[in-house]
Amino acid sequence: MTSTADPRLQLAPPGPRADTWLFLLAFVLPLAIGAVAVAVPLARGRTLPLIDGSPVLTAAAAVAGALLACAVLWRVMARFMRRQSLRLSPDLLEVRSSFYRCSTPLSALKLEQARVVDLDDRTELRPTLKTNGFSIPGFHSGWFLLRNRRRTFVAVVDGRRKLWLPGAGRHDLLLEPADPAALLARLRELAAPGGRG
Repeated sequence: MTSTADPRLQLAPPGPRADTWLFLLAFVLPLAIGAVAVAVPLARGRTLPLIDGSPVLTAAAAVAGALLACAVLWRVMARFMRRQSLRLSPDLLEVRSSFYRCSTPLSALKLEQARVVDLDDRTELRPTLKTNGFSIPGFHSGWFLLRNRRRTFVAVVDGRRKLWLPGAGRHDLLLEPADPAALLARLRELAAPGGRG
């Protein structure tokens, strides 16, 4: 299987909204929780263990450790969030999004029913329950139940147009390539008799 060279067929990258939420959740929020965890006992008059009896050294070590841990968490999560790829072969569609991957034979897709959709119009196709996924505002990746109760592999960002690929088996796919119509056309071309290649 080779990577799909046409950039129109690749998954759309996360946008600024997802980047902002990730920074807030992986960096700012843990720092705020840590600060509150230290401030509340001090405000109540409790003493905290000190490094070498020095409040300055203790505070510096705590702040440096928290900043380092939050920075590493944020960078790792940001890197995984950008790990988006789509590969096609004559028989298989393989999607990788953040921590998750899904390989689906083209024969298991109902391509005649597949559609380019706007989730504002097709609300039954919105992800509602995350069963094994990564989700922040502007980015959904992994396994979800849609409002129509179908188990679905989801790889979508903030754009309006998504590609819904119903499956003949146990799951569907909801993807957001750069050009959903171009990906659907290519999938139909590959699945057509004599269209392998």
